[in-house]
Amino acid sequence: MLILALGLALGAAFGGLLQLSGASSHTKIVNALRLKDLTIMKLILMAIGVGLIGVYALDLFGLANMKVKELYILGIVIAGGIFGVGFALTGYCPGTALAACAEGKPDAWVTVLGGLCGALAFAFMFPEVEESLLAVGRYGPVTIPDLVGIHGIWIAVPLGVVCIWLATRLPEQPA
Repeated sequence: MLILALGLALGAAFGGLLQLSGASSHTKIVNALRLKDLTIMKLILMAIGVGLIGVYALDLFGLANMKVKELYILGIVIAGGIFGVGFALTGYCPGTALAACAEGKPDAWVTVLGGLCGALAFAFMFPEVEESLLAVGRYGPVTIPDLVGIHGIWIAVPLGVVCIWLATRLPEQPA
């Protein structure tokens, strides 16, 4: 029960931060995609930096359960294309759409319902397309640290610091 309460509290805090930063605003997201307002880019870079360092620090001390999904190129390309088109058309990603739903924005509800319908359709189609999707470019669970033979913290910290530094250096409005 405590873990569920912690998950709810962290989810609410994350949603609150999305709302306070303007990430649940369709206009702000579209302006970020058009490179007119870099606030969302700064938020994303900061989240990546802090998340990289935090997760790998937890893993270093045995407090994280790192389970890497299999890498298969065709699935990533198709999913990235669907995500990119959906993001560009609606102006929301899944997290920002849910935050906007909590604010009562009707366009966000359409986005969430569309995503759920797409996920349901894929779930029904998956048994039919699984073999062809997984046949092209399937490499198993691959990570850069495993390929190099070092612990992930040695890549996560420098990369995380660069992301955080970039987040602090980007202007909100480009010149």
